[in-house]
Amino acid sequence: MNIEELNNLFHIYGYELKEEESSYRVYLLHHGMYYGAEIIILDNFDSHEISERYSKLGYSVKVQHFKTIEEVENYLFKGFFKTEYTALAIEHRYDDFVQKQMKQYASSKIKYEYINVPYAVSSDENTGVLEHKSIIDFINEYVNKKGANLIIVEAAAGFGKTCTAFELYHSFSRFSDNAKPLFTELSRNREAKLFKYVLWSEIENEYQSSISNALVTYNIKSGRIPLIIDGFDELLTKNIDSGGLDSSDDFEQVETMLSTIGDLLQGNAKVILTSRKTAIFAGSEFYEWTEKYNHKFEVVRFLLEKPNVKQWLRTDRYNIIKSKNIPLDYIANPVLLTYLRNVDKEEFLALIEVPEKITQKYFEYLLNRERERQNLFIPYKEQMLIFENLARTFMAFNIKGEEREFVKEMIMEYNRQELIRYKELSPVPQSVEELADTLTNHALLDRIGNNDNIGFVNEFIFGYILGNAIISGKDLQFKDREILPIDLLEFSVLAFQYSSYEEKKKLWNRLSPIKSMMDVTHSLQVDSILLKSIYGNYKQTGITSFFFVGTSFLKENCQFCDFSFIDISFDSCAFDIKVFKNVVFTGCSFKNCSVVSEREESDEVVIFCYGCDDFSDGFLKSFIGCKMDAYTVEEHESLEMQVLSKYFKVDGKSTKMRYISHLLEEFEKSKKDAFKVFDKLRRDGYINTRGNNSFITQTGISYYHKQSLS
Repeated sequence: MNIEELNNLFHIYGYELKEEESSYRVYLLHHGMYYGAEIIILDNFDSHEISERYSKLGYSVKVQHFKTIEEVENYLFKGFFKTEYTALAIEHRYDDFVQKQMKQYASSKIKYEYINVPYAVSSDENTGVLEHKSIIDFINEYVNKKGANLIIVEAAAGFGKTCTAFELYHSFSRFSDNAKPLFTELSRNREAKLFKYVLWSEIENEYQSSISNALVTYNIKSGRIPLIIDGFDELLTKNIDSGGLDSSDDFEQVETMLSTIGDLLQGNAKVILTSRKTAIFAGSEFYEWTEKYNHKFEVVRFLLEKPNVKQWLRTDRYNIIKSKNIPLDYIANPVLLTYLRNVDKEEFLALIEVPEKITQKYFEYLLNRERERQNLFIPYKEQMLIFENLARTFMAFNIKGEEREFVKEMIMEYNRQELIRYKELSPVPQSVEELADTLTNHALLDRIGNNDNIGFVNEFIFGYILGNAIISGKDLQFKDREILPIDLLEFSVLAFQYSSYEEKKKLWNRLSPIKSMMDVTHSLQVDSILLKSIYGNYKQTGITSFFFVGTSFLKENCQFCDFSFIDISFDSCAFDIKVFKNVVFTGCSFKNCSVVSEREESDEVVIFCYGCDDFSDGFLKSFIGCKMDAYTVEEHESLEMQVLSKYFKVDGKSTKMRYISHLLEEFEKSKKDAFKVFDKLRRDGYINTRGNNSFITQTGISYYHKQSLS
């Protein structure tokens, strides 16, 4: 056993080396009122005398015979971090989370169960969609392997980020002897510039100052404390959160947060972030940030996709839905699927008769159950009105939650006459304040974040109630985009995607007048989700990392000029090519898409597609309007070498990943030729693409060096 390593390890844990002999070592710990002595025997040494001596001095003495440094590490970690209680603590926190999820259903018959979600993974070793392995098992493989990993779990709002984070946290109870995960939930009431202090305050709260930050840091870096940070996007400004990284100044805020994490990513550290899908982790700034660390850690990105309805529902129920040709868009939401999964058969059959009303029926079920649970004499519709008023208030203040007393005051202020009327119907005498207090304990509300604030139980419920409040209220009026509660408005749009077309159109009519105040991403989102068709003119801007499903781009409704689509997924979309003038699609995928117009000689259509995939269905050829191999190698051999050269570092040997969008900006003067060359290099296997990311292959490296010598 290396004695220097032994001394250093006890020093890290706060011990003082008191005696060092060839046959033993004595390390003393003075911690508050506790005095401990660790006697480490290095050979056949009788420790009785020295043990007695330290016992008489008041020390709690332990004599140890270790064979390896790993044994010492395990002993100290278990003792200081009390790992025998870890599994129990994990179970307790997980149970609290489960009860919070089930509160809205108000039924003991419904049991919480984590349903494995479809996901895509992007890392140095794996790419694409994996269905044979659960995401929890996959993440744990990275957690248990050697080396540092930054693991990012991204998803659209309401697609299970927090549930996945808690399920991962819960899985650590299986090997709690050697690991003690730290789980922290971020909330919007924190400032990103203070992220470092936020993180360390969470750590101090976890250990109640009984363990030094230095010791926690050491064990994070050694991999014994996996760090789970849920809601990374909660600290981002609206501009960055919605995909707008327009300058280096915009990235500074993110870099400050990431640098705090990057400083921890050494050795075997494992940091898991959950975040709404943003442009941050697909941008060149993020890649450049990782490069600063000289590959000291690997970045692994998981993207949670839409719930697989077949996995959520029993076979008989799924078959009924398929036989009735019910659009899965109406139910592909974890909240609604849990409802459909657990209602009795008669109610299930009644619900699917009018699928676009399932969301409405879910709320009716929920609020009627609440009448029974809390002995409320307020009918379903009136309860909805009360909470619509609360949602409207939250929107006015641009908040997701507030202190309990504030929420109660808002309920009383905006619903006083209704509360006076319904308190009279209660068989138990109660005041307006008492009735308002009962409503703050409603299934629609719960404690949010790590404080005592009250807010809506999840984003779907908040969004649906807010959407109804917007429809029934006055016209939305905001002076400028700085005060626009865009993330709250997004909740309403996302929640209404499961509603009828008529309801969607009502919400769109309310939001349409303020679309000009929204960023490009949210403006397109309003149209795409609520109307399935894009409206408006977009010029000299772009959008990154977004999904369009069943969306039409028609000339009579919209126009895109000098626009870029980067890392966009188009599924079952219809394109009028006359919509696009000098538009670039980079790293996009087109699945089951179609072109709905003919190209004419007089059209000013210019469309470029770099690193895009149409799954070999011929869409790209008809969309772009040119043959993919319409040039000879001789004409563009020098341009091929120029493109390939961009994948090498200054030394001309080491390779690097390039963002396609940035790479092709360097060929602005020869864009048409660069498009053809890049696509041929990809088809020849010299370049691999993954969304907006591109890499030179081993074949490409060999080809480049061979051509350089000729």
